Amino acid sequence: MLRALLIPGLAIALVFGACGGDDGGDGKNEKGLEKAVERAAKGMFGGDLRDTYDAYSKECREQASFEQFKAGMVLAEAFMEAFTGAGLDDIEVKEVKTRNFDGDKGEALLVLDAGDIEGFDASEEEWHEWVWEDGAWVQPDCSDMGGGSDAGGASETRTQEVPKPGSGPTIGTPVEAGGSRYTVHSVVDPAPKGEFFEPKEGNRWITIEVTQEALSKKVSGSSFDFSVQDKDGFIYDFTFGGKEPEFTMMDLGPGQRQRGFITFEVPEKAELVAVWVDADWPDPQTLLTDLTRK
Repeated sequence: MLRALLIPGLAIALVFGACGGDDGGDGKNEKGLEKAVERAAKGMFGGDLRDTYDAYSKECREQASFEQFKAGMVLAEAFMEAFTGAGLDDIEVKEVKTRNFDGDKGEALLVLDAGDIEGFDASEEEWHEWVWEDGAWVQPDCSDMGGGSDAGGASETRTQEVPKPGSGPTIGTPVEAGGSRYTVHSVVDPAPKGEFFEPKEGNRWITIEVTQEALSKKVSGSSFDFSVQDKDGFIYDFTFGGKEPEFTMMDLGPGQRQRGFITFEVPEKAELVAVWVDADWPDPQTLLTDLTRK
């Protein structure tokens, strides 16, 4: 589906719901919400991306800078163009719908016209709740901005238990999970900055090279499946702009493989202990590499 093509990094939803904006022109009423929604959507589909970025709450914007958001949108459109031959500016905003309006909150939905773009389903509907914050309508759900994490940065969420040092597989050890065989071939820490991107101040990059091989069934692969963990239990998701060829989003049939690089942004002083893969949801993640074993 087209929506899936727009989620390589920032989970940009086609049914974008509301906008904060900074022009102060949106009233605290249903018409004001509709106006904010339309401006945010037009910012995404060929307009000013700043309007789209300002659609998120203060909390969301603290998790990802505008430059990180913009980088993710550029990559999202590249994915879309690669799969469909069309860009975001080929989508037209036809109508804004609202419901369940209650003074300082409400739900909104966009009706879009994507012409004959492959994978676009005009019948799909997804309503989102938006709130009035600091004199503007904003989207409080950060997941549409990138899974609630700092896109291109560290996602400080405690998840898996810290592996016991020396207990897990070393670099180069094949590990089977979710119908695939994974091998982490190398780990570069710190990794050099990219041609166009670099870690923000106080952070560093780490890059791993991974092969995924489908075993007896069709499987999906994506950089989103991988994370690294520090000794305090914090997990960090992948970021954009690192070493190429990047490990990409694709389906693999039995016996098929893909190999590529995945880059993570972590705090400068983070002591990393593990590489994980989420290959068999809802089962727990699988430990691919024990980084304490050199």
